[in-house]
Amino acid sequence: MSEDRLAELERRIARLESRVDTAGPPRPAEPPSLTAAATGMLHKAKKDDKLGTVGYAGAARLTAGESLWDRQVSLAELLSADWTPVADILESLGSQPRLALLATLVRQGRCTTTDLQESLGGDGEQTTTSGQLYHHLRALQSARLITQRRRGEYELAPQAMIQVLTILAAAFDLANDPPLGLPVNFPEPG
Repeated sequence: MSEDRLAELERRIARLESRVDTAGPPRPAEPPSLTAAATGMLHKAKKDDKLGTVGYAGAARLTAGESLWDRQVSLAELLSADWTPVADILESLGSQPRLALLATLVRQGRCTTTDLQESLGGDGEQTTTSGQLYHHLRALQSARLITQRRRGEYELAPQAMIQVLTILAAAFDLANDPPLGLPVNFPEPG
């Protein structure tokens, strides 16, 4: 190899090395989007000639620690399920004071009845009585959304954290997003 050619290669290598030094460490790859995952689920449903899948995923850093989750359920299974227990859970969530209690438990973790009572009243708002508080707490307990650790101390049920956050996020979207198009007629599961 000629000296001129060798010198040219050394200059090119030096330029490439200087680019790498200034670029910094390589960036981690972005995780795939939920839209990409949903598109894959739709392609699989078409290929398998099935109705499809409903899924949800999330990540949270709360007082109880860090959580990552993803869940899927076939649409045929979801549409043919007995929704009676679902109605009970949604009914227990259908109250502003209960949502406020859940929000407090999500933000603060374990709380006493005094903490929860304060989260429902004060600052000029109508104060919730202890009887009303216990009524709401019993409804959330029967729906298995909260647990009583000790007398007068409650927390969000660990097994319910993911689902409660997902339900609240979906309900928030329903309440605030414009409709996404015409209603869809789902085929009968079979």
